[in-house]
Amino acid sequence: MSLERQVRLKLASKRNPEQEKEAQAWIEGVIGAKFPPGEIFEDVLKDGTVLCQLINKIKPGSVNKINTSGGQFKMMENITK
Repeated sequence: MSLERQVRLKLASKRNPEQEKEAQAWIEGVIGAKFPPGEIFEDVLKDGTVLCQLINKIKPGSVNKINTSGGQFKMMENITK
């Protein structure tokens, strides 16, 4: 088993699945879109696109540009601004 997978499993064991479901349902309700089926909660959020969409729904115009392509590095800019 890879080190990355071990770390992810350890982190996942510390989270409450019910709280994740509630948070996901709330986010989906606010942004008006479902998470991709079969995707892990943290994987959907890690590139920042969903978080930027959420912020713009709560306070329109807060995020001027949401990177949705250009590779993982480019999309990571969504969460470093």
